[in-house]
Amino acid sequence: MIRTFWTLQSKVEDSLKKHKLTLAQFDLLAMLLGLEDLNQQELAKKLAVTKGNMVGLVNRLSRRGFVKRVPSRTGRRANVIRLTATGRKLVTAALPDHTRLVNTMMSPLDLVELQVLREVLKRLEAGLPEVESRP
Repeated sequence: MIRTFWTLQSKVEDSLKKHKLTLAQFDLLAMLLGLEDLNQQELAKKLAVTKGNMVGLVNRLSRRGFVKRVPSRTGRRANVIRLTATGRKLVTAALPDHTRLVNTMMSPLDLVELQVLREVLKRLEAGLPEVESRP
């Protein structure tokens, strides 16, 4: 199972290199396409990364002009992360290649097998003990 995960992840990472993105960067940009007004803490939770990793990820993407921090309407000290026009253009250009690759990688499975796999992985994830991240 772990070997298959690493193989699949490696193929995805290789495909994103032509867009000059890491998998973590792509995940964040793709998430921001569909979600608005999330702060770094909320994004870290959704992407299952530490808050520290999220800060570094946002900083790198911000320096490249793909995301920006915008003051939140709900909290004085909080910022939300938004895609810039450049970031939106990049992630929408990368999405078709990514979708095609994922579909190709999953093609050995039929629809029923994909549904079973999804359910099994959900049950496995739900049964994992909560691991606290270090401050």
